[in-house]
Amino acid sequence: MKNFVITMALIGFACLPLSGNDKEKDTMIIQVVDSSTWQRDVALHHAGTASQTNCDTTGNTNGTIYDAGGSISTVNATTNATTNCTTTPGSPAYTTHRQIRQESIHAIMPDGTHVILWCQAQWRKCASLAPGNYRAEPDGKEALKLYVYSLVDKTKLIGKIKYRVAGTW
Repeated sequence: MKNFVITMALIGFACLPLSGNDKEKDTMIIQVVDSSTWQRDVALHHAGTASQTNCDTTGNTNGTIYDAGGSISTVNATTNATTNCTTTPGSPAYTTHRQIRQESIHAIMPDGTHVILWCQAQWRKCASLAPGNYRAEPDGKEALKLYVYSLVDKTKLIGKIKYRVAGTW
């Protein structure tokens, strides 16, 4: 059975294509006019905690039970007790702030539309781009992946950076 599974796995791998998707993505040339870096302030609200009080009671009771006859009894008792309470104070609610780097790029699309491209550095890599022409490929309906090349070797692709179309100007 083990040999059968291994044989089936090898046949399955042999059927896979040896190269990736040979179809090249449709690209366009966009003109970057300017780029700006800014910080987005994110306020994080933290809940406070309530104070807690813990009490401990210790003591004793001494007494005598008197049988008055029948089903009637009386009790004469004295209790000595000490209660100690400890209160742990709560903490007030507070807010912390976190700065997240953003990139906004003013660009002109091939049809002449002026768009603002936006990238948030917390979730992906972003770059402040120098003015000039960049190759880009659509990524869904509202984003572009810009091809970024090395400043030293213009033929060396550093990577594709995804920017969301955030508006027009």
